Amino acid sequence: MRIAVPRGRLNDPTWTWLQQAGLALAAPAGRQLWTQAGSVDAVEVRGRDMPSLLTAGVVDAAIVGRDVLEEAGLPLVLVRPLDFGACRLVAAAPPDTVLAPGRHWRVASRYPRITRKWMEARGLTGEVVTMSGAVEAAPWLGLADAVVDVVETGATLAANGLVALETVMRSTATLSASPKSARAVQRWIQEALPERRERGMDPRAVGVS
Repeated sequence: MRIAVPRGRLNDPTWTWLQQAGLALAAPAGRQLWTQAGSVDAVEVRGRDMPSLLTAGVVDAAIVGRDVLEEAGLPLVLVRPLDFGACRLVAAAPPDTVLAPGRHWRVASRYPRITRKWMEARGLTGEVVTMSGAVEAAPWLGLADAVVDVVETGATLAANGLVALETVMRSTATLSASPKSARAVQRWIQEALPERRERGMDPRAVGVS
């Protein structure tokens, strides 16, 4: 089995989860991006690349944020939600902004698909300004009236003069797979449960019910 591990903020908790799941996998050393343990390979990639890697069949499973899955809009299988990586996708804007229909809105985001769906559900017309980073700077630059982005503490919003107006979606890490490999991934995680119980570990602590 080949598993994709996200780089960035989910990297450390993902390696911890894999080890708690009974795999003797260690994070790659130095500049190396992959590691092996028995019949399981793990490769570190950007989270946003995981949906396409799953769809192409080059990895069997991935630890990936629910927000990334939703944004990709691909026919993938969420095998299990995991109990780490919690965050919110929020709509934010300068203070005193009132999100309401009746005007043309420009909303900047790294999540254009999610943002369009949210705007449609709220009855907001306008355009989505797609950005790959520094989204919070968009209102200051005059690129957008509001933003939709991930927040954990809200410190970055506050530092850039923005306030969270509403939650667009909540996200956690997930164990996900392609439709072709989903059954094999589900069997693997079920087989790992007895090992956890024998070691006195609570399966819920690693996202398995």
